Amino acid sequence: IAIMRIADNPSAMKHLQEVIFPKVDERIKNLKFSHITSEKTRQVIEYCRLGEAAFVKPSDFPTVSDYRYVLYHQFVPCRPSAFALRRRKTKPQQWDTLSGLQCKHCAAAPPLAGGVYNVQMGVYSFFEPEALHDSYAISDHIMTCEYVPIEIKVALRELQRLAAEHGVTTKRGEKQRFMKKLWERMANYYPAAQSK
Repeated sequence: IAIMRIADNPSAMKHLQEVIFPKVDERIKNLKFSHITSEKTRQVIEYCRLGEAAFVKPSDFPTVSDYRYVLYHQFVPCRPSAFALRRRKTKPQQWDTLSGLQCKHCAAAPPLAGGVYNVQMGVYSFFEPEALHDSYAISDHIMTCEYVPIEIKVALRELQRLAAEHGVTTKRGEKQRFMKKLWERMANYYPAAQSK
């Protein structure tokens, strides 16, 4: 009888529907958490949105998760290492426009003992888009790198936690579109060598 009374009352019925079938916040569904994060994480996201980055553009922000946007904001371009090229048994000329990714915090790190720089710290070379798409090494690096500010690590952890708590994941098509854009930017980062 109580259910029949609720059904007869439009405002009570609407309230019951909201309780049983709560609306899903579109921002959360799209992995946008700045409206529910801590103030520090919100500041990290905003800093990344306002700062320059080689591979992540402001136009990417609405279409990519906060986590991925902040993560790729931590990298700068670098040439693929001679070791990576040798391992692939390839000539450097084949990859003259390709950029790898280097942790910007490692790139700015002070020299090691004796004034020597470790040029391989935080360097990742990808030679096909699938390798970039499936790489967990770059997120692992950022989370364990001694040079990455703690605020960035905490923000990334919080964004991962919020995604898990709300049961949302990146839609496969959206991730693929972003990774394709990222790959195109990396593959054509350096100008092609002029042939004589």
